[in-house]
Amino acid sequence: MVKDGFFSILSNQMGISYRRHWPWVGVAALLGLVAAGAARAPLDKPDTSKSPERLPVIVRVDFGPTGKPPREERLMVDEGSTPKDVVSLLFPIQSGATCCNTRELAAIDGVRSDPATNRWWTCRLNGQSNFSPFLKELKAEDRVEWTYVEQLQ
Repeated sequence: MVKDGFFSILSNQMGISYRRHWPWVGVAALLGLVAAGAARAPLDKPDTSKSPERLPVIVRVDFGPTGKPPREERLMVDEGSTPKDVVSLLFPIQSGATCCNTRELAAIDGVRSDPATNRWWTCRLNGQSNFSPFLKELKAEDRVEWTYVEQLQ
């Protein structure tokens, strides 16, 4: 029997008879196509993931003794937003340790907390101040108030 072509060379060099292994080549090719189709299948399905719910909140920023006018707005925010998140929708903010924690709000619109002059950003949520503005998740109709205050010593 005369063999020629690529399979003949492969058979002679590797000692493999391509005729004896031909069915396995077909099985391997079929498995490869199935795997490729399975890898692509999620792309063909529509995205059923739920986008975050939007909540209405009121945000007020009072610049106190700086002379800047206060600003209050009703915003639609993503579920899971915090008071720190929502103030950043109105003004640029800076974070950093002003007293105790590096996640604290250090400045709003360039107005920095200043321990030397005892001026601080305070936050109230629905009139209460006993919460963490960078951890507390807001609910619909919450009222967030950021106020720049000068505390007497």
